[in-house]
Order: sequence, then C-alpha cells, then structure tokens
Amino acid sequence: MTAEITELFKQARKGELPKDFDQWAIADKNSWSIGHIAVSRNNLPKDFDQWAIADKDGWSIGHTAASYGNLPKGFNRWAIADKDGWSIGHSAAFHNSLPMDFNKWGIVDTNGWSIGHIAAFHNNLPEGFNQWKIANKDGQTIAHISALRGNLPEGFNQWDLVNRRNWSVAHTVAKFRNLPKDFDQWKLSDNTGQTVAHLLASRGNLPEDFDSWDLADNDGWTIAHSGAFHNNLPEDFDQWELSDNTGQTVAHLLASRGNLPEGFVKEKIK
Repeated sequence: MTAEITELFKQARKGELPKDFDQWAIADKNSWSIGHIAVSRNNLPKDFDQWAIADKDGWSIGHTAASYGNLPKGFNRWAIADKDGWSIGHSAAFHNSLPMDFNKWGIVDTNGWSIGHIAAFHNNLPEGFNQWKIANKDGQTIAHISALRGNLPEGFNQWDLVNRRNWSVAHTVAKFRNLPKDFDQWKLSDNTGQTVAHLLASRGNLPEDFDSWDLADNDGWTIAHSGAFHNNLPEDFDQWELSDNTGQTVAHLLASRGNLPEGFVKEKIK
C-alpha cells in the first residue's frame, strides 16, 4: 500500500478519518477494507450505509459489525451473505448481537441452517421466541437444536415437531435429559417405531406411574424390553410375557442378562 493509504488505515483505527470520508472500499493486500477496520473499532459515522463491502471471502463490513456488536439501531440488511451463505444475521446470532425485535429467523446459509438455528445452538434466542418449526435440510427444527443444547424454555409444548426420520423434539430431550413431569405423549415414534418411552426406559427415567409397557417398535421390542435390557424395570413389574417379533419375552431377556428378580417363578414363562 502507498503511504497515503497506510495513513488512512491508521486513521480508521483511531477514529480520525475526515468527516466527509467516503472511500470505505479501499482494501489492504488481504482485501480487508478501511470500512472493516473502522467498524471493528466502532469508528463508522452514524449515517454509514455501505454494509455490503466485502473481503475476498464475502465477509462484509456488516458481518464485522455484527461480530463486534457494533451494528446501528434500526439495521435491516440481515440477508447480506458471505460465500458460504453465512449472513450478517447469522454472525449477529452467533455473537448474541441481534436486536430484541429481530424477526428474520428463517434466513438460511448454504447448509440450510437458519439464523434461528445458530441462535438456538448458542442459547441466544430471545424470551418469547415462537418460530420453532423452521427446519434445516435434515428437517431438524430450531426446537430440535434447542433441545439438543438443553435450552428449551420452560412451558415448551411442541413436542411432536419431527425431522425427516420422524425423530421428535421429545425424542431429543429423552435421549439426553429429563422431560417435564406432566409429559404424556409416550406414543411419539420415529421411523423405526422407537417411542419416547423406549428412550426414557433405557435411561431409567420413566415416571413411577408409567403403565404403557406394551408399546412396541417395528421389531416388537416393547418399553418393557428396553427397560429390562438396561436393568431399569420397577420392583413391582409383572408383565413378563410381553414378547418381541422373535418371541423373546421380557423374562427371557432378563434371564439372558442374569437380572431376573429374586424369587422369580420359572413356570410363569414357558
């Protein structure tokens, strides 16, 4: 760069550019513009509007402003994107710099991840968020991502939202965490027939009054089988004759694992 341009970059860093300066696209050898430098130090003028000026990768001045939390009030050019489709909104969601009234959650990158997905992944969704149905290319909704990260809000009730495998939001929670005490949608099942209850049984987290042990997946594997396999059946369990598609009963499964309860009467199951 010439000495004159080098001096402009120094001025941009210090916030000492002339008031009428308008050559924001002048860039260094890495394609980083004077505008990028100025916004990283929060030194852009209040009426600045050249947010789309970008480096060689499409990373705009707006992206940089979002990553530093320096976007002005009333900013609305959220869809400006880099070469990977990562928009200014995605950058702001990642850095938790979206405004309270933001409403462009459905803007997606090239991988189909929306701004809402990014915000959910980083626990940056606002209180009262309600656009849970927005899905990525795999059918994973924003709710699935929040569930995976343990960030669903108290009172969430859209448990039946599913991805392409019919894996529900409730499945995601049940696999890793506890569902609310009043949850009762036990029959929600994925493409293999595995219900939410199967997952909870495997973790020993079914409620004490659970009584739908005969719910079965596509192979006839019941909730009781799942509980038995993981040695998580309750002490008063008595539905030993429940069998899968191969004829294997819950009792047979427990016997094969050496987990039949003390005093079990062998003649019960033939």
